[in-house]
Amino acid sequence: MTDWQPTTATERALMAATAADDRESFLTELVGGPLLLPVSPAAAAGHEPAGWPTGRHDGVTHVVAYTSPAAIAAGLPGQSVSYRVTGFADVAADWPDDDWMLAIDPGLPIAVRLTADELRTLAAPTLAAERPLRDAILREDPDALMSVLFRAELVLPLRPDGPTTRDLSDPEFPWWTLPDEQGRASLPVFTSEARLRQALGDRDLVVVSSLQLTDHWPDLSWQLLLNPETPLAAALPGAALLTLRDWVAELRQVVTAAAEQERRRRETAGYAEPSTMGLPVPMPRSAPETAEDEGPDPDVPLLLQLVIPHRYLSSYLDDGYDRAAGLVHAWHGPGRDTPVRLYRRLGLLGEGSPFEESDEWVPVLRWPPSKATPEQWGQGPPRMESLVVPDGTELRCLHQDGRDELLARFEAASRRWSPA
Repeated sequence: MTDWQPTTATERALMAATAADDRESFLTELVGGPLLLPVSPAAAAGHEPAGWPTGRHDGVTHVVAYTSPAAIAAGLPGQSVSYRVTGFADVAADWPDDDWMLAIDPGLPIAVRLTADELRTLAAPTLAAERPLRDAILREDPDALMSVLFRAELVLPLRPDGPTTRDLSDPEFPWWTLPDEQGRASLPVFTSEARLRQALGDRDLVVVSSLQLTDHWPDLSWQLLLNPETPLAAALPGAALLTLRDWVAELRQVVTAAAEQERRRRETAGYAEPSTMGLPVPMPRSAPETAEDEGPDPDVPLLLQLVIPHRYLSSYLDDGYDRAAGLVHAWHGPGRDTPVRLYRRLGLLGEGSPFEESDEWVPVLRWPPSKATPEQWGQGPPRMESLVVPDGTELRCLHQDGRDELLARFEAASRRWSPA
């Protein structure tokens, strides 16, 4: 085994960390790289389930894994070994026995053994970050999947022989596609570099936002392959991205308007502060307030709220729409919210915004937080989020005269809005 040399970026980083006696860097690289688990030829051919490759050492059962095909060849010389590629977090998520240990690259200079507790601790951040995606895939819920994609940074592998441009708007951008079983073009997209390496090994890539990808999706006849060849794989037709693109366009208008309003507010604040002592300073006149914003009522339970553009109201009531995106914030309580107060507090007014100060009413979604709700929601400033509408969410209409009218309530089981 002395002839073994690292063949992947992960292995080279592991060797460097080993030489530097840097265990923290070693474990960081290990968690981000792929793991290869030997399987039987029948399992490799799909004729039987893939079991856990185990061996006994010091009286303890070890699951054996490797970091590359070359590592398998060095660790199991002279043997023809089939294997499946998985991720560190996937191994932790499916770990079969708390008394077992994980042995990675046994016999090689980068060998390491981990207990079940160490494995789970190291994988915990990745598992937490991927939990919404994992849940959406397990539930086969396309809306939840779209919600995850909306907030994700995405990793695109690049065509190896393509142009050097990394600009998605460039007609020469080196999109890399794969044919599906029907021969249709499919674009592989990954939710992390680790997932890409797990499926494709070391490859040139570019990291983009969901906004960039939806803006520049090259062909609606292509389907999106999410994390192919990994346990977190899913497929979406290119046409489904049109819905995401519409929401992104709407949110971009609102966010741009809010940012512009905040910029103007700061400029106004700076103008209002005297730069020369003793000189009168002209003060800008603000728009008249309908009433003072009293803040959230401390005596009412926390309810979360999200303003939706007027033109989407029929999509909820008539079409059973069950997704939402916008600024999630705390409801202030009975009689404390009106359209104009909400608009000003959330920064929703400005050029290009679908909201106007003259609006007599505005639709909102309102729901109580659950155990799955992030703790930050409703605490502090509003948060831009995309979500699947929770069961029991109320669709309400806030009127300028202070009335708070219940229009419908969402039933997740039937995916419909029941009129009040």
